[in-house]
Amino acid sequence: MFNVPTDLLTVSDLTYRIKEVLEYEPELQDVTVRGEISNCTLHGSGHAYFTLKDEDAQLSCVMFRRYAETCNRSVFKHGTRVVAQGSVTVYPQRGNYQLMVTGLRADGEGDLYQEFLRRKEKLLAEGLFDPSHKKPLPPYPRTVGVITSPTGAVIQDVLRTLQRRFPAADVLLAPSLVQGEAAPASVMLALEGLVRRGGVDLVIIARGGGSAEDLWCFNDEGLARAVFACPLPVVSAIGHETDFTILDFVADVRAATPTAAAELAAPDRLDLLAALAGARQGMLTHLKYRLYNGLQQLDDLGDRINWQKKLLIERQHNQLDLLAATLRQHDPRLFLEKGFSMTLRNGKVVRSAAEARPGDVLETVLGDGRIRSVVVEEDK
Repeated sequence: MFNVPTDLLTVSDLTYRIKEVLEYEPELQDVTVRGEISNCTLHGSGHAYFTLKDEDAQLSCVMFRRYAETCNRSVFKHGTRVVAQGSVTVYPQRGNYQLMVTGLRADGEGDLYQEFLRRKEKLLAEGLFDPSHKKPLPPYPRTVGVITSPTGAVIQDVLRTLQRRFPAADVLLAPSLVQGEAAPASVMLALEGLVRRGGVDLVIIARGGGSAEDLWCFNDEGLARAVFACPLPVVSAIGHETDFTILDFVADVRAATPTAAAELAAPDRLDLLAALAGARQGMLTHLKYRLYNGLQQLDDLGDRINWQKKLLIERQHNQLDLLAATLRQHDPRLFLEKGFSMTLRNGKVVRSAAEARPGDVLETVLGDGRIRSVVVEEDK
C-alpha cells in the first residue's frame, strides 16, 4: 500500500517530460550512428522506417521523404551497414524514442552479412549445396514432419494447407526454437528425433518472417551439416520470399514461405481427382476400343467360318456329284439299255452256265422288261 502523491503524473505528462529532456539535450540533437539496416519499410508516402542494429542493441529510425529521396535505394537493403546522421526524438503515441534521420550513407556491408558470405563460400566449396546430393520429394507422402515453433501462425498455415491439399497425409510436429542462440541445437534435436522415430517421408523446417538477426540461427554451420547428412528429404521455409539463409542452400528444396512448403510437400487432391477422372475416362475409352476391336475380330472370324463352311459344303457337293457320276457309269441299267441282258436265279446274278440246272427258273432282265424261262437242258 502506498500513498498517492499530490503531484501525480499522467502517462502523457511523463512521456512529454521525457521528450523534452531528450529533444533539448544538445548531445542528442546532432548524432552520427553506425549500424546495420533491418526491418526497413519504404512507405508509399515516401517516408522510410527502419531499425539500426548491432550485436547488442537496436534503434528505431524514421527518415522523412525529403531526406529519403536524397539516398540511393540500395542503402535501405536488409543487412547493409550504414552511417546515419540525425536527432533523437520521442514518439508519444507509442511511447518510444527514435532517431529522426536526416542523412544516410552506406558504410560497407554489415558484419553479419560478411559472415554469411564466408560460411556460404566455405560450405559451397565442400559440396554441401551440390544438386547431385539433393533428394527428391516423395509424390504421395504418408507422414510429413514439421519442425517449427508449436505456437504461432506457421504451424497453422502448414496444417491448413496440407489438410486442404492432401488430407491423407499425417502431420507430425517436432517442436523447436526458431530464434536465438539455442535455436540451431533445438532444430537439430528435432530433426534427429524425426529420423529416429521412423515412418516420416519428408521434413519441413519452417519459420515466419523476421529481420536478418532473427533468422541468423538458420545460418548455423552445424545445422547445415546436420541437414546435409539427414537421410530424409528436407524442405526449408524460412522467412519471406526475399530472405535466404544457409539452410535454404543445403536443403533439398527451398520454399518461399511455409505455405509454399506445404504445397511442395504434398500433391493437390483436386489434381489427383482430375487425374483419376482422366485415367478412368482413358480406361473406358480403351475398353470400348478393345470391345469394338473384339467384335470386329468376331465378325471377321464369323465371316471366315461361314466362308470355310461354304467351301466345305461345296467340296462335299462336288464329291457327291463325282460319286453320283461314278455310280451312274456303273449302273447296270445303262448296259441293259445298250442291248445287254442280265440273268437271275433266285434273285442272284447267274455268272456261269454251270450255275444253272435243268428245271431252274431263270429271270432275264432286259432294257425294257423281264422274261422268265425254265432250263431244259444244260449245255456244257
